Amino acid sequence: MQTITVTAAVQRKNILFIDTRTPQEFSEDHLPRAINIPIFSNEERAVIGTMYKQVSKEKALETGVTLFSRKLPEFMKEISKYQQQELIIYCWRGGMRSKTVTALLDSLGYTVYQLEGGHKAYRKYIREQLEQFHLKPKLVVLWGLTCTGKTKLLQHFSNSLDLEGLAQHRGSLYGAIGLQPRSQKAFENVLLQRLQELNNKAYVLIEGESRKIGPVQLPAFLYTALKQGIPVLVTRSMEKRAEHALQEYIHNPGEVYQLKEVTAHLFKVISQQHQQEALQLLERGKNLEAIRILLEYYYDPLYSHTLKRMGYTMEINNDDEGKAVQELKKFMESR
Repeated sequence: MQTITVTAAVQRKNILFIDTRTPQEFSEDHLPRAINIPIFSNEERAVIGTMYKQVSKEKALETGVTLFSRKLPEFMKEISKYQQQELIIYCWRGGMRSKTVTALLDSLGYTVYQLEGGHKAYRKYIREQLEQFHLKPKLVVLWGLTCTGKTKLLQHFSNSLDLEGLAQHRGSLYGAIGLQPRSQKAFENVLLQRLQELNNKAYVLIEGESRKIGPVQLPAFLYTALKQGIPVLVTRSMEKRAEHALQEYIHNPGEVYQLKEVTAHLFKVISQQHQQEALQLLERGKNLEAIRILLEYYYDPLYSHTLKRMGYTMEINNDDEGKAVQELKKFMESR
């Protein structure tokens, strides 16, 4: 049975990672290009873990073998779809789950490796890579009030780093509405991959952020580079900002409910009068009017003080996105 290190595995092309952990473990974080073919369900894994702690290792192993034996035909049916590919099998620590599957597939003639140290070793690799990362490009940083369209501007540039997109969070109390925020582990995975893709660029366009974006935190080197980047102010009329927010945050009744929930628990800056007015407008379906109140009396007072302290190299009005993109391209080309 062949094994492979994480460093060697991530450099391999045209290879498929098979994650044998539970769906819950996989959803929290997994290797790029990995697919999940779990040996145990979330519930089965919990039962085995409890048995390991409360009864014995032997009993837990026996139970695991019994459970896996029952689902082996279905497991093999699924994995046989990839018989012609080169496979790397992993579990949490490179233990019994991945070892069992790798040995089985190897005996059946698959080209297969077990990942040494499993997902735990991969996490160590990611942390070390980020700790040692040397960011070569200079950052051009878009700053501006909420819903001035900074993220949409980034999408027009191949040399852009969309941190909110990677985090799947917009960075405010309302930031998770309609999204599935990534865990810190998953965020670091995609962030490292994107940084490596961009590191040969002279300049990278990025949106100004705080150290935390929802539940995730930026690496220290990136936050420092962001604060030292070339600052560009993006402005927009209140009418355009409110329309943008409506398109961005509200697509279904569930998201309106989430908007109400967050608004009901606001405690900074906004007065109770404006808070209740926004809630009443949302209740009556007057979403655009409610959003204007939240932008004017919650978001703007919250962020405008910080934005006023910066010395901007350039200011771009984003009422016309096409013109703003052209101005930004000219600015980037002149650097």
